[in-house]
Amino acid sequence: MNRLTQEERRQREAIVADDAQFEALLDAAFRVPVPEKTPAKRPGGRHWPALVAVAATMVLAAGAWFGLRTVEPVHAVSPLGAEIIAHIHHEPGALAVTASTVPDAELGSVLQRGGASLAAPLGRVSYAKLCPFRGRMVAHFVVQGEQGPVTVMLLPDEESSGPAMIEEDGFKGTIVPIDGGGSMAVVGQPDEDLEVIRDRLLQAVRWKL
Repeated sequence: MNRLTQEERRQREAIVADDAQFEALLDAAFRVPVPEKTPAKRPGGRHWPALVAVAATMVLAAGAWFGLRTVEPVHAVSPLGAEIIAHIHHEPGALAVTASTVPDAELGSVLQRGGASLAAPLGRVSYAKLCPFRGRMVAHFVVQGEQGPVTVMLLPDEESSGPAMIEEDGFKGTIVPIDGGGSMAVVGQPDEDLEVIRDRLLQAVRWKL
């Protein structure tokens, strides 16, 4: 019998929790009291105001449940996390806090060979190399964040349906899809505001067609 992985168990528990919450909301909707006497009635003897209240409550309950279903899977952990962190450790010089910057021409060359280009400035880039990752040479560069170096890897062959977390060996990060296919890994210190850097990168990085 196949055993569930930790991530599969987490996803199953989340689904069960969602279903339980929906059942509770729906049960509460049906428990809305209907007055025995209502001043205003429509033909047929129906208590329209009370029925409308019940219907509205049911709609809110269903809406809340569907909202839970459509929230991005923020608790999903990327299976690539360990490999990405291992790659970062393999190049410890990239993690230095420094005021130096990579010349624009050098950064442009790395991105071009990695199949990407820039549509906007990235900020201060302190490291840029073309590196082997899962059988392909990918662009690996580092921007200096508020708390320290933030590693970025462009992964044209790694598809991602939505954001996935990286939590490994004292690092935190995310893998997000890029327009046109592939994905991008952004990894930094636990107290770094990666969302700001991630959004800036998503606006700046484009795959070369």
